Amino acid sequence: MPMNSRAWMLSLIVFLAAFALAFGWQWSFGSYHSEFGGHPDEAGHVVTGLFIRDALVESWHYAAGGFHGSPIRFGKEFADRYYTHYPKIGLGVWPPLFYLVQSAWTLPFGATRAGLFLLLCGLAALLALLLFRVLREEFGIAQAALTAAVLISLPLVRTYYGMVMAETLSALLIFGAIVAFGNFVDREKRRDAIWFGVLASAAILTKGTGLALALAAPLALLFTRRLALLKRPALWGAVLIVTLFAGPWTWATRNLGRGGWEEPSPSWSFTRGALPYYVDKLAITLGALLGLLFLVGLSVRIVRGGPRRGLWAAAGSLIIAVIIFQSIAPVGKEARHLIPIVPAALMFSLAGFDFLARRSRGWPKVALVVVVLAGVGWALFPFKTKGDAGYQPLADKMLAESSRDDVALISSDVIGEGAFIADVALHEQRPGHTIQRASKSLAASTWSGSGYTPLFTTDEQLFQFLTNGEIRYLIVDDAVPASRRREHHDQIRRVVEQHPDRFAMIAEAEAWREGVRQQTPVRLYKISAKN
Repeated sequence: MPMNSRAWMLSLIVFLAAFALAFGWQWSFGSYHSEFGGHPDEAGHVVTGLFIRDALVESWHYAAGGFHGSPIRFGKEFADRYYTHYPKIGLGVWPPLFYLVQSAWTLPFGATRAGLFLLLCGLAALLALLLFRVLREEFGIAQAALTAAVLISLPLVRTYYGMVMAETLSALLIFGAIVAFGNFVDREKRRDAIWFGVLASAAILTKGTGLALALAAPLALLFTRRLALLKRPALWGAVLIVTLFAGPWTWATRNLGRGGWEEPSPSWSFTRGALPYYVDKLAITLGALLGLLFLVGLSVRIVRGGPRRGLWAAAGSLIIAVIIFQSIAPVGKEARHLIPIVPAALMFSLAGFDFLARRSRGWPKVALVVVVLAGVGWALFPFKTKGDAGYQPLADKMLAESSRDDVALISSDVIGEGAFIADVALHEQRPGHTIQRASKSLAASTWSGSGYTPLFTTDEQLFQFLTNGEIRYLIVDDAVPASRRREHHDQIRRVVEQHPDRFAMIAEAEAWREGVRQQTPVRLYKISAKN
């Protein structure tokens, strides 16, 4: 078999093995049996992906019909109508590429829960394969494969490809971009610069963390003392690619996501808390042993230098850049923002292990391997399950007995509202039912929920609103955690209890949050309009 064919066959084997491992982690996490409530954003990613998919289908029908009417008006009317039915669309707040990738998958294979998670499984396997290919030449097949397996087995990483979230695609593109840039520093080939521009553009159009590449690239040049590369047209060609492809969207939507920020603008008060937070979370993600090996690898590859110096400098620069970027942008402190740097961190962990192993002889080397394997195994804990449920059975019941033009109102927190909307949208011919969120229909607040103000001052006003004939179904989740409970939750509970003749309970389901059964079930009511 020719060398090229053997390389492709090896890559295929690694991809399939990584896919199987990722699928196993997803299954143990409960991804295929749980609902879309693992993170407050998960349901929004599902509904936004469905919106883009259906918009592409409608656009095709519009074009096939002869482009009748203004395309701008057509697009706006479709978007407005879709949001009215499923008010959980985050396009603009979030960049579009993750949803285009979802659409490219769901258009031929169908939009299903299992299909979405198989897509995430494939993205995780591609990330593992990329890390394997980066490490194989220098460290050999066995060590590269083991490191790739560790990558998709770390709790932080596997948790977020166990949910419909953008982190895995973001990590794949960001890591791919920095590898291309490192190769450009080492080889000075134009194609590497072009790949960097393309992948960096895609990363920025997937998640804001991609903007950290704007800091990582110059840091890599500085660390390698290759500032002369700034004179290369290929490098500025990459900058032009990013500007043309990612610039317009980023500029046009620069203010849309601020409603979800922890603070209205960057500030030292946020940074001084976020910087140690992210350093600490990276250490927790790697665990004690991988963390120590990481420090050894940093010393070996950055301080002492070595082969492919540009690639290693780029990997180290990415780690620094992402931590700095996430410590400046006040989007909130969450460990998931570090997932794009985990592959780079594991590169240094493997370099540290290899350095120590080469200086060991006989039993000390065997002992080192045993200790490292034990440490890696320990880093895979804890084993958590997604375990979010309670809304799909009620969505199924409502869909089975109602008309497509019926209106329902869901009273829960951001997770419950989103999970119910996502399940309705996923299991009906869209757009069908109109789902109202109590947090928006009965109150006013920002995207993040701050500035909360109830819209109805008395229970009687709320009763009149609920029974005016427009809303036919009401979903009440009284298991909302106390930290997320708002005044309208208690208002609805009182109104339902005071008027049992108008609110007939037709179904209830056990509520589960993060694998814990809640004391109060979620209930579905059918509303009788006032006479």
